[in-house]
Amino acid sequence: APEKDAEELAEFVDYLAAEIFDNLPEELQDLEYRAWREDETLQEQYSLPLTKDSLLLLNLSPSVIETLTTYNLISADPYVASHLPSSPESFLLPILTSYITPLIEPPPAARSTRADACELCARSWVPLSYHHLIPRFVHEKAVKRGWHRKEDLQNVAWLCGACHRFVHHFKTHEELARDYYTVELLLDDDEVQRWAHWVVIRWQYLVQLQEPYELV
Repeated sequence: APEKDAEELAEFVDYLAAEIFDNLPEELQDLEYRAWREDETLQEQYSLPLTKDSLLLLNLSPSVIETLTTYNLISADPYVASHLPSSPESFLLPILTSYITPLIEPPPAARSTRADACELCARSWVPLSYHHLIPRFVHEKAVKRGWHRKEDLQNVAWLCGACHRFVHHFKTHEELARDYYTVELLLDDDEVQRWAHWVVIRWQYLVQLQEPYELV
């Protein structure tokens, strides 16, 4: 069924996005305008337009490279003519260019979210689940310590699977309850903004690359 296919594709893209993001150098994972402006080495290494040499420090894990090859996202033999990117670096060039470009510009105004889409990445075509903004594991503590009123404990945000998993690895339950108990507070965090941006860029690029081909 089309919905099932879309769900499986979304899960695959989310898995691959997380694997690649975790393998990026720390300076790319934490990239933001001020760090870029103040670091000449960073500007030199990742100056635009990017080249394959710019990405030699990525050091992707063998499992990521194997996945890219298995699912026909890169050529199995870089010396054979193909419509596919010839290497992981070639595959990532347009993705990382799209990822880096807005991060090294002065930050834009905060973007509003939609109730019918993930409230972090705004994707509307992937399955959503609700996230307790005040995690259930600390409900009793949150009330006892005066962090929140009892009537606020059931406040939720609707998130896609990738963003939901990210939030629960992003901070501890107590930190989420104390400091990230609204969607607005989550979106104000630079790390959350970078993650949401990355997920969208990865999805858009892989979908374009797979048309009209199908994942096998």
